[in-house]
Amino acid sequence: MDADRAGDEGAAAGGVRAGPFGAVLREQRGGVAKLWVAQDPGKGRAEALIRVEHVESGTVAYYVRDASATSTVLNDDGSPSEDRIYPGQILLPPDGHVRITVGIGRAAGCFTYTLR
Repeated sequence: MDADRAGDEGAAAGGVRAGPFGAVLREQRGGVAKLWVAQDPGKGRAEALIRVEHVESGTVAYYVRDASATSTVLNDDGSPSEDRIYPGQILLPPDGHVRITVGIGRAAGCFTYTLR
């Protein structure tokens, strides 16, 4: 999934959702960045494995999100939704192309992103 066009709401691929991929992340110039991941609704909770690859250098980093550390998303009225996300942070290079691969249980998605 080309996440360059996804925006702040995130993107979905292969039963996995991730985000935000908006202008703030794109213009961050590397460093620590927020990235939440989630399974499609209705799937059982499992640990999330996130692989972040800087395409130009081949550098790879792995992040694990524990299933017990999920958060419930709130609806606009403040009530809890059925949506559960794995919040957290990743480390990004200052520029270039990044490939983020997320596996949660049997679901897997790949998101490409360009940092400027």
